[in-house]
Amino acid sequence: MKKVVVTQAFGDDWLEVLKLTKPRMEEYCRRHEQDFISIEKPLAHPVQYSKLIIPHLMTTKGYDVVTFLDADVLVALDCPDISKDVEKFCAFDEGAYLDRKPGMTALAKAFGYKIEPRFYVNTGVFVVTKSVAGIFAQPPIGLFPNHFAEQTWMNIMAHLCDLDLQELDPSFNCMTSVEEHFGLNRYMDAQMIHYAGQSNDMAKLRSQIEADIKKLEEEIR
Repeated sequence: MKKVVVTQAFGDDWLEVLKLTKPRMEEYCRRHEQDFISIEKPLAHPVQYSKLIIPHLMTTKGYDVVTFLDADVLVALDCPDISKDVEKFCAFDEGAYLDRKPGMTALAKAFGYKIEPRFYVNTGVFVVTKSVAGIFAQPPIGLFPNHFAEQTWMNIMAHLCDLDLQELDPSFNCMTSVEEHFGLNRYMDAQMIHYAGQSNDMAKLRSQIEADIKKLEEEIR
């Protein structure tokens, strides 16, 4: 089974973030014998929609399983393979504690879709197999909804494909809000730290990642 980890970073600020996080992503790939691809040229606007290229990577490069990580995801050195035993779609359901589902329902209705929300996943960390390419269906040409960028759109597509979600433990997508809600200590408990929602101050974000790398190194992680 051929596997790959994919990330994306666009613009100087995000490429600087990726310089900090990429070494640990690559180490993760070495340990778990997976390829690594970094997408650094935007293919859509908002640029986050560029991750919809994932089915193309599967088809042209023969990947059976793709793990996607946002550029602002810091991987612990002892992180296990999160793609192991994934059958279709695995991600963290942030809709279980954040009020995301009404916005998803409204956006779906605006496009003529009726869905009954069962989950709302964060797309900063997820695993997909080649059997679920439908969740990467593009919006109508030239129209890319910007309700949490591609995240809400992908959630809608997952519902239209009637996918059962394989839930990812929050320790593998440890956002600040998740850390507080679940009582996680990101230095001791998190396998992947995700700095979601902190891009309004990129210098501060880089400083936080640098500080957390030092903390993880102290814990030999």
